[in-house]
Amino acid sequence: MERQNLESLINLCARRSIIIPAFEAYGEISGFYDYGPIGARIKHNIENLWRAFFVDGMGNLEIESTIVYPEKVFEASGHLKNFVDPIVNCPKCGSSYRADKLLEEYFGSLKDDAKKEKVKHFTTAELQAAIKENIKCLKCKSELGTVGTFNLMFQTHIGPSNKQVGYLRPETAQGIFLDFKNIFRNYGLRLPIGIGQIGKVFRNEISPRNMLIRMREFSQMEMEYFFDPDDLSSVAKEAQSYSAYKINFLSRDAQANRGADMESVSIGELLDRKVIPNHLYAMLLAKELDFLRQIGIKDELIRFRDLLEDELPHYSKRNVDVEIRIQGGFEEVIGNAYRTDFDLSNHQKSSGKSMSILSGNKNIVPHVVETSFGTDRLFWAAMYNSLYKTEGREWNVLLLNENIAPYKYALFPLQKDEQLSNKAIAIKDRLSKLKIPVLYSEGGSIGKRYAKADEIGIPYSITIDYDTIKDETVTIRNASDTKQNRIDWNHIG
Repeated sequence: MERQNLESLINLCARRSIIIPAFEAYGEISGFYDYGPIGARIKHNIENLWRAFFVDGMGNLEIESTIVYPEKVFEASGHLKNFVDPIVNCPKCGSSYRADKLLEEYFGSLKDDAKKEKVKHFTTAELQAAIKENIKCLKCKSELGTVGTFNLMFQTHIGPSNKQVGYLRPETAQGIFLDFKNIFRNYGLRLPIGIGQIGKVFRNEISPRNMLIRMREFSQMEMEYFFDPDDLSSVAKEAQSYSAYKINFLSRDAQANRGADMESVSIGELLDRKVIPNHLYAMLLAKELDFLRQIGIKDELIRFRDLLEDELPHYSKRNVDVEIRIQGGFEEVIGNAYRTDFDLSNHQKSSGKSMSILSGNKNIVPHVVETSFGTDRLFWAAMYNSLYKTEGREWNVLLLNENIAPYKYALFPLQKDEQLSNKAIAIKDRLSKLKIPVLYSEGGSIGKRYAKADEIGIPYSITIDYDTIKDETVTIRNASDTKQNRIDWNHIG
């Protein structure tokens, strides 16, 4: 069994309309993709598993906040000032590039990994000098201009006068922060408590790339955990049960020393080293590892990276992010930020309204640990790491974990025949009543239908033939090894 490459995944997604370039009829605009029927089901299964794991499973709450915000919100949160990327334009043809990524790709093409890594920490002046020395416009080969900064938020206007500036949210977190005090008071909550949401966010990326890895419109699954930094006794015991969990960890020292690599280390040891800021943070890292296993990501494909000081978001005191291997490198899929009381305190100062709550016998502005899952990146990582070429099959096989597979069963009458179709529909109706998702198909040869089911990630196929009419048995085919078993269809569940 051989894992396939990204080109094969992109080809599969196009052929089966799993992922579709948005508004393609009018010319593709980078960074916007639609999910087709199969893609949408897989994505929703990831979201529902997150909800079961981190909302219902942990006794947390979920909200749905607005997408458009007035400018004041992002002034207070620091996004107007800090949510920027370095940009360089071509004065001749008008092309725009993200300066750091342009250099990373250049040094990557030279196989100079040391310089490629160093670019991530360049100042604006260093980016400017390196571009001037090495790179011209990729389109017209002219000298590029001066490196500047570009705010990634999409601006809009609220109301017909165009006087009130608004922005599409670049993260779902601010809605949670602004609603927190009302929810805490009205639901009679106690710290610590998590409040999360799943939703669309928008970032006007300079150079979208790598399909679902860097998009302009994408989905997040975010949870903000509010707590008293002086009292985490209620989670310390549970966190202790995860202290022996070993994770693949890339430390700051290892990143500074290019010869070093990630280590397998226990979460308890990272707590002792004070790499992880508190027990709540430690517990969440362990639960994230369990969650990734549930969607089918193997441990050896996962690493936890301690972000360097100059990489930290403006609101974060510490980030240990989760990355998954995709082809030749690792991509961030979960950001874990210790946001302290940054957001609540800034909104309190900007709005003039208190964000403090009564916890125990004292008024406090809670601290926050945020876990931010990139839904689309998780989808892409799961897809890539599940696509195989197997012996004896001319087509690729998508061996998704059953938790996120689009359907549990594909249901096929052996051929077009009213008797077989009626029996197949009866089986489909029974499974539907059991809330088991089934894809029904009776067109084309059985071989082609098996191939399609394999490619779109359905783990089992049920075939109804003339023996089914006689003895109520059907053939169950396992996509992982093509083995078939004959069972009574009434026992399928």
